[in-house]
Amino acid sequence: MIGDSNKDLFEHTRMSFGEHLEDLRKALFKAAIGLAIGCAIGFTFANRVVEWLNRPLVEAIGEYRVNRATKLMVEREGYVPAELQPWLADGHIPRQVRVDPAHLLDALREVVPELGAGIKIDPYGFTPKQLPVDSVAAICKSLKSADQSQPQQAALFKSLDAAQQRQIKTIGEKQSATAKDQLVVLDIFNSVTRLKKFSDDAAFTEALTPAVADWTTLYQKPPEKPLARLKEALNKSRNDTTPGGQTDQANLNRRMNRALIVSMFPDQMPELKMNLVPLEIWEPNTFEPQSLAATDGFFIWLKAGVVTGLCISFPWIFYCIWDFVAAGLYPNEKKYVHYFAPISTILFLSGIALAYFFVFAPVLSFLFSFNEQLGIAPEMRINDWLSFVLFLPLGFGLAFQLPLVMLFMNRIGLFTIDAYLSKWRIAVMCIFVLAMLLTPADPISMLLLAVPLTMLYFLGIIMCRFMPGYNPNPFGDVPPVDV
Repeated sequence: MIGDSNKDLFEHTRMSFGEHLEDLRKALFKAAIGLAIGCAIGFTFANRVVEWLNRPLVEAIGEYRVNRATKLMVEREGYVPAELQPWLADGHIPRQVRVDPAHLLDALREVVPELGAGIKIDPYGFTPKQLPVDSVAAICKSLKSADQSQPQQAALFKSLDAAQQRQIKTIGEKQSATAKDQLVVLDIFNSVTRLKKFSDDAAFTEALTPAVADWTTLYQKPPEKPLARLKEALNKSRNDTTPGGQTDQANLNRRMNRALIVSMFPDQMPELKMNLVPLEIWEPNTFEPQSLAATDGFFIWLKAGVVTGLCISFPWIFYCIWDFVAAGLYPNEKKYVHYFAPISTILFLSGIALAYFFVFAPVLSFLFSFNEQLGIAPEMRINDWLSFVLFLPLGFGLAFQLPLVMLFMNRIGLFTIDAYLSKWRIAVMCIFVLAMLLTPADPISMLLLAVPLTMLYFLGIIMCRFMPGYNPNPFGDVPPVDV
């Protein structure tokens, strides 16, 4: 019997194009419903997800700050004092500030009035740092020889009593002054700052109009002269007869006189500064990512909810896709979906877990090491960080589907096991290129993705060989024709 060689033996298994589109529409609709449910759950827990995802960044920056503080203490003292190590371990870091000791004492006295009743701090006097020893002799020589061409210095010298003038002349005759001479001149200058009529001398009116030693106040239109403003405040304070007003007048008078003395010797004395003292304070090592736009909070919440919903609904979306694909498979091949779905879910979650628990910490440490070398404090914008922290795990999860992709291509006959084995070098190179594209621009995250993917590549070869349904000839034999 001669059979019909033109008969299609698989005609009864075929579906029309419209039926395929209908099945695809149903599959996509079911996947969209699953995604919507996943996003609803994601939006519900978006706040907790953001807090959870911020934890690696907070820990990395906290570690960076502790390392930075430790390095600064070692540079300053040669070691970390034993009594300070527990504070570092307890989550505190030091910070250097400068404070006005007089204001600090006044603030303490407001809380404890009897505190420091016998302590007096002179915030408006000269200190040894403001009168270097090597400039004392030159200053005294200039004062004792002042003439009509130097009216301000001459007025200053005349305001001294006879004993002070003799001391200035004696020091001015020396080639170099001593530390004792420095203290003598400091005492003289501090006594001059207390003279009420000193700043009223006509010889100093010229110093009140021009900018002296770059004291012109910037960012004001027109620029103002601080000495003139100080003089104006001093004149106003003289009409105040209250005890507090008299104290303010004395302080303003000292500030005015000190500024005038410094203006006479711009080459011998450093610029005028308030007597601030260094103070080290220890503060909690806390960090909060910054939001630089009004819409950042909303978009962060939206982004976290969508990505979380995608991760939650991924197994269902995968099942819907494979259910659609299974419609075109033979009955004995449809069982693959029962193997692929759980394996795909496990691989996806494994990629996310690898990124979160093992990738973020070394990647951030590597990136922040450059901040430490360059002396740049890392201040992360939360939108930039969440874009990194949300999509990097998602990329890891999708990349971990490699064994299933290899198994699928093997089962449909695109690649054989021998082809996978013979081309493994090219595959590894492609894996490294893919890892470079899916990760930030640092070698650590690229290696942490490329190495597991390389292992998964060989796992895919093993799955192709030992998973049920293996067939060395995936196309099967051509059925015989009846003759």
